[in-house]
Amino acid sequence: MAPVHVRAMSDPHAPANQGRFTDDRTVESVFDVDTDTETPYETQRTVQRYLSQETRHNILQIILGHPAHLVSVSEFDYYIQKSRSTISEQLRDLESHAIVAQYSHEPNSESRDIPADFWSLTDFGIDLIEEYNYLRGLPIMRAVHDATYKTETVQRHEDAPRPPLPKAIADRLEFDETDRGVTPNPQDSVAELREQTFYADTAPADPRILNRDTDRDRTLDELF
Repeated sequence: MAPVHVRAMSDPHAPANQGRFTDDRTVESVFDVDTDTETPYETQRTVQRYLSQETRHNILQIILGHPAHLVSVSEFDYYIQKSRSTISEQLRDLESHAIVAQYSHEPNSESRDIPADFWSLTDFGIDLIEEYNYLRGLPIMRAVHDATYKTETVQRHEDAPRPPLPKAIADRLEFDETDRGVTPNPQDSVAELREQTFYADTAPADPRILNRDTDRDRTLDELF
């Protein structure tokens, strides 16, 4: 198995095969909260405001909905309707807050057609988003991800070999696949679901893809 390299701006010398930061992070230290002057409620508001910023929120939703939970910058660029520079800036911001880290799969660097670097959560990051109830949306985010049209390039990037996530993180991102069909409300449209999650707002380029291998017309809404 290829080694996992995790690079984090806040810990640039982190050794390989490490899925966590070297020191114990707290919400107060990461978000520079003064516990002498701020109440727990004010701390919660600070974190909520940070996580709800649109591009950062999108990034976290895409990581959660991705089958491998390891996402290349090109995939982020496809799903998020922002410039690549904005996406990269917010990835670095999340990294500086110890929420995400960059994982490398060195064998991929020998190919020009697939990415070698991917982004996913840290131990602190998954603790934080679980506390703020992001993990409850895993089934619906996966369903929307799977229903979203992908170009050949995006699909190739999704299928590219990746390093394994640290087991402690991977285990907490598992969910019962049978839940995917019951979580979304059948009456909700995909547009409404996307508006609720800020996720995967790239519509199918060719809606006929939804009718492949069927004998009748279907709409995207019927998937839910």
